[in-house]
Amino acid sequence: MNKQEIQQAAAVIKKGGLVLFPSDTVYILAVDPTNQKAVDKLLAFKERWVGKAISVAVADQEMAEEYVELSENARQLYKSLLPGPFTIVSKGRHKVADGIEAENGTLGIRIPDNDWIHKLVTILGKPVTATSANLSGRTPNYSVASLWKTLSEKKKKMIDYVVDAGKLPKNKPSTVIEATEPELKVLRRGDLVTTGATTIISKSETETQKVAEFLLKRVLKGKMEKPIAFLLSGDLGCGKTIFSKAVGKVLGIRGRITSPTFVIYNEYEVKDGAVNKFLHFDLYRITADFELKEIKFWELFTTGTIACIEWPENMGEENLRKLKEITKTIPVTFSYVDPTTREIKYELS
Repeated sequence: MNKQEIQQAAAVIKKGGLVLFPSDTVYILAVDPTNQKAVDKLLAFKERWVGKAISVAVADQEMAEEYVELSENARQLYKSLLPGPFTIVSKGRHKVADGIEAENGTLGIRIPDNDWIHKLVTILGKPVTATSANLSGRTPNYSVASLWKTLSEKKKKMIDYVVDAGKLPKNKPSTVIEATEPELKVLRRGDLVTTGATTIISKSETETQKVAEFLLKRVLKGKMEKPIAFLLSGDLGCGKTIFSKAVGKVLGIRGRITSPTFVIYNEYEVKDGAVNKFLHFDLYRITADFELKEIKFWELFTTGTIACIEWPENMGEENLRKLKEITKTIPVTFSYVDPTTREIKYELS
């Protein structure tokens, strides 16, 4: 997609048009949520009744607060989860057209992890609707072609502009979280489900991989001034190695990423801009400082390094303190909720 396509999409939306646009999850239908005629057209296309809320995408928290009132819970979620595949529902300020807020006056806000939408919203200077591009009750679409197969000629003509980014990755629509009350409520489950601002629930290896991808992208959003170390703690079999391998895969490592159980660590070359090396440690069998010295542990953390360290607690407090001085550390703790469910807690500074 080029800048001209985004500018054209913005121009159509400004005139009250309906645009088919790619997002970080699925293709969406974007209109100006403050334009009643545009919203009416969107609802007619979706065949959706007024009162069932439609989420909107914003550029940042500052823009969000023009349209919703954020509770302390919501503020924590924005800090920890956004940008990302989450919709946070808050009390609306009633600055949008009828049909956008829910019947109870709440409004769902997204800050997608998607540069295209961010540029679109920035050009407009206001939100766009972020509802999935499908008829009400139908499955979401990951390509323009799949949507087109479901539409009548009349429906096709209702779409004023199409931005085709090809086939999108098969990510679920965003997880919708109501944050109007002290206790969070998940209204719709996506790829990632949270029970708190820094807790994500995983029910499968695939979901644990999604958590790793989400956290790595969050960390790499900022300037990489120090090596980055994910400190992975938790019981055996909780998903630490799955998480580590997923980080390596997202970094573009080709070939098999093997577990370093018997060799303490594996090193992989990365060709991804600021990142040039991925280290995967398993310190389960570490019992003394000299074992770290033997592998020249501290010399491994050079500029451009990302590391996943399983069982970091075996390093001892003094070594952990030193590690936190020379790297940006992200503690991630895995624990069992039941035999098939893991709770993954993390800390992002």
